[in-house]
Amino acid sequence: MKMRAIQVVKAGEMRLVERDVPEIINDTDVLLKVKAAGICGSDVHIAHGTNPYAIYPRIPGHEVAGEVAEVGSAVKSLKKGDKVVLEPITYCGKCYACRKGRHNVCESIKVNGVHVDGGFQEYMVVDQKQLHRFPEEISFVQAATVEPYTIGEQSNSRGGTSDGDVVLIHGAGPMGLVICDVAKSRGAICIVSELNEQRLNMAKNFGADYLINPLKENIRDKVLEYTNGMGPNIIFEATGVPSLLAESVEMVSAAGTVVPLSFDTKPIPINFQQVNKKEVTIVGTRLQYNKFPVVIASLKDRINRIDKFITHVFPAEKYEEAFKTFTDKSSGACKVILTF
Repeated sequence: MKMRAIQVVKAGEMRLVERDVPEIINDTDVLLKVKAAGICGSDVHIAHGTNPYAIYPRIPGHEVAGEVAEVGSAVKSLKKGDKVVLEPITYCGKCYACRKGRHNVCESIKVNGVHVDGGFQEYMVVDQKQLHRFPEEISFVQAATVEPYTIGEQSNSRGGTSDGDVVLIHGAGPMGLVICDVAKSRGAICIVSELNEQRLNMAKNFGADYLINPLKENIRDKVLEYTNGMGPNIIFEATGVPSLLAESVEMVSAAGTVVPLSFDTKPIPINFQQVNKKEVTIVGTRLQYNKFPVVIASLKDRINRIDKFITHVFPAEKYEEAFKTFTDKSSGACKVILTF
């Protein structure tokens, strides 16, 4: 049997191709019928050839929701017809990171859509451990946002966001909005800084208490005003602009935390006098660990925000239009979903 797949043949060349439907090989395998998959910035980087981890040809896609089509002989927790989301990582379980319970930075990590093929295809085979059931009343399109929300949970977990913290989020793209929503659910006061007025206004729907457009206002002055001169307790840098990380170290409060989400390789000068004077914590964050159950349990409570988060839905055959919409900053796009 044949199926359709969106494949990046090589950097800069993406095609809709026909492939054989994959078969179950191991007794713990599950054949997943993909129903919806979100486009992420990392998918764009893979398409453009700027993702340092991708090997071509590659089928992108790691924000996946679907239906169980078939199960291996040892699979007991899932059955045909179950609605599930994909946890798109596999890990060795033996390295230092895995032994510390942080398999998201496993030395041998493989991510669907990056190191191995992902969900921009009609069917995929994965191990049962990678699948999580979600409530029947949640649609496949809505469920495709679970994975990005796990990244928001991970980022806030790494930052230690808790009740009463003042949080500054640089950037109101999809990731910045999710981080804001999760921070608000933890009881934080959120300041969002964003150049794009459409995105900045969207941040209101995700709980932002204060909005700053750096083209119109001085970020540092406004942040100090909103925090009574203290500075934010936690700063999330979700734009990838190198200078903002250095600026965040200057702005963050004493005993504060800076969480950079960028994978940029360019060196960034940091004022370590401020780091030590204030005992600033700078923490990396990548993917997630053990966050799928938390996010799935919260879906019903944040469904209104999820519906605002999803701005465009395209059938898979219109993938070129979908990617163009996602990358066009004037389109008003936030989360763009492909359906199969």
